This record gives sequence, C-alpha cells and structure tokens, in this order.
Amino acid sequence: MRRVFVLSALAALLVPALAAATPAPMPLQVQLSLRTLIDKMDELVPAPPDVSILTTEPVSRSESSGYGWREDPIRKHQKFHHGTDYRGKHGTPVVAAGPGTVTFAGRRGGYGNVIFVDHGNGVITRYAHLRRIEAKLGTVVAAGDRIGQIGSTGRTTGPHLHFEVRLEGRSVDPNTALAVAEIMRESPSAGVLAAHALAPELQANARDMQDTKNQRALRRALETETKRPERKHAPKRDRALM
Repeated sequence: MRRVFVLSALAALLVPALAAATPAPMPLQVQLSLRTLIDKMDELVPAPPDVSILTTEPVSRSESSGYGWREDPIRKHQKFHHGTDYRGKHGTPVVAAGPGTVTFAGRRGGYGNVIFVDHGNGVITRYAHLRRIEAKLGTVVAAGDRIGQIGSTGRTTGPHLHFEVRLEGRSVDPNTALAVAEIMRESPSAGVLAAHALAPELQANARDMQDTKNQRALRRALETETKRPERKHAPKRDRALM
C-alpha cells in the first residue's frame, strides 16, 4: 500500500509541471522510460478513465472552496467536499465542460437545481445550486454549450457554482481532472502517467486548501519541517575569550 501511495503521489506532483510544459517531441529513450514507469504503475494502481473529453471550464476561475476535507461552512464540523465551488453573480452563464448527454436536470436535495452530464466512459460532471436550468433531460450538449446560470438554490451560503467530476461513480478533484485532461490531449503517454493523480488513495485524503484551518495546519507543518531539530545531550563548548 505504501508503494501504491508513493507512486500515485509522484504522479500528482507531475501534473502541474506537465500541464505547464510546452508540448515537444520526447526522445525515444525518454518515451521508453516513461512507458516502463506507466506499465509498472498500472500493475499497482489501474489508471482511471480517460478524462481528455473534458475541455472547458464551466465558469471562469473564481474558486471560493476547493475539493476535499474542510470545515462545513454551515454546520462547522469536518466534512468532505466532493466538488469545487466557483463564486459568481446570480445569472452568470454556466457551460458544459465537455460533450455529453444530460441525464438529470431538476432539483435534488442540497444540490438545489442541478444538472448531470454523462460524457461516456464513466465520466460524469455535475453543476449545482443553479438559479436557472437551461438544458433539458436527454439533451445532447457540446463542450461550451450554455446549460444554466449561477444561483444559490439548495444548501448554500451565497451564489456560486458547485462543480463535480465523477469517475465510475466516485468524485475526484475537478481542477486536477481538468489539468490531467489537458495533458492527455497534448501527450497521451504523459497523460496516462498524470492520470494516477486521480487515484482513490490520493483523492480520499485530499484537503480543501481554500479552508483557513487547513491553511494554518499546512503553515504549521512547513514551519516545523524547516526548523533545525535540537540536539539532545549535545556537549557544551567553551567559548574562547577574546
């Protein structure tokens, strides 16, 4: 299990770097080494579904709450947040993240007004708290098609879009999924490796870094790590007299 986590974590660290890199042909030796690493990782952790179909951000990036464990803004206790929240004004257009079919369009519990889009191959996106739904059940949409408007229906503290990406039924970090999707389109081999960042072991332990308590905990951990450890029973040194 430790090897699985380490390999998955390695892939997670590679995602930002690969996404920022300019696509360029890789030398044959590098391609072979990458292929060997991918095969080894696939033996330990099967790669998640192909998410390259996700090409479009549903709204402009204005993240107010991230994916993972956080303090629930209403009940004030630790709870897992299965999507990413993007703040916006009432009525701001929401678009489909990729081509697919609308499999749900209506009101559901804490989601309020919500749309589910099935992109095939086990990839589903959800768009919640909508002010208005503009896509009907069964509609085939293209990436970038307008499907609704930002609102505050359901369990919210203000207007925003709650956006989820689900792979074979389980939620993953939407921002990571979009980054992996971009890498997959630019370099399939690198994309297969980067996809391991969406492995269940990593996603289940994710923390919402927009949460102030998580930010403080991270700062404390970094401060502790950078402090020089004290030497126990260190011999005293006589200071030379000048």
